[in-house]
Amino acid sequence: MKKIIYLIIAITTLSCTSEQTNLPEEFDFGKTENGLYTNDFFNLEIKFNPNWVVQDKQQMNNLIEKGGDLVTGDDQNLKAIVKAAKVNTAYLLTIFKYEAGSVVGFNPSFMVVAENTKSSPGIKNGKDYLFHVKKLLEQTQIEYIFDKEVYEKTIGTSIFHVLEAKTNIMDKTIVQEYITTITNGFSLAYIISYVDEDEKNELYEIIDQIKM
Repeated sequence: MKKIIYLIIAITTLSCTSEQTNLPEEFDFGKTENGLYTNDFFNLEIKFNPNWVVQDKQQMNNLIEKGGDLVTGDDQNLKAIVKAAKVNTAYLLTIFKYEAGSVVGFNPSFMVVAENTKSSPGIKNGKDYLFHVKKLLEQTQIEYIFDKEVYEKTIGTSIFHVLEAKTNIMDKTIVQEYITTITNGFSLAYIISYVDEDEKNELYEIIDQIKM
């Protein structure tokens, strides 16, 4: 189970650029309290079941570090890309349905990740960003299956694009959806991971209530 969790987190550190832009002073990491995440920079409000487990900064750093080693292996170029991505990438919210170590077949997750794209003016929308994400996923040690082309999805009043990636780990087919838009000079991505329709529906209950 830990290997799967490390993989889920690590893939989100992959960046489309190696430019080190840093985060602006006015950037807001947001706050989480009693099943509600709010962020003034993105004018974002996300409600979720307060029984889901929120990852703190230290837990996230640990997952990112171990996951990065898992997906990059001995590829020094990919390691450099992941290292550069950490400068531009902000993990705003990470929640799992269950506590680490719970006796379950899979632990569904929901993440909100923002990456500074101001140094990449060619990225106009979520589809452009996901083009680069897919290319990097294809370079990792993990075998991914892409059954669908990137498609458009409206959440609230915003247009997002979705990349679906599947991989088989420990006899499980894991689906990761990267639901991405470009706003305020950042890519904003909701990343969900699940293994069946029930888990997917639970995660979409969160997404369908997002206000932005």
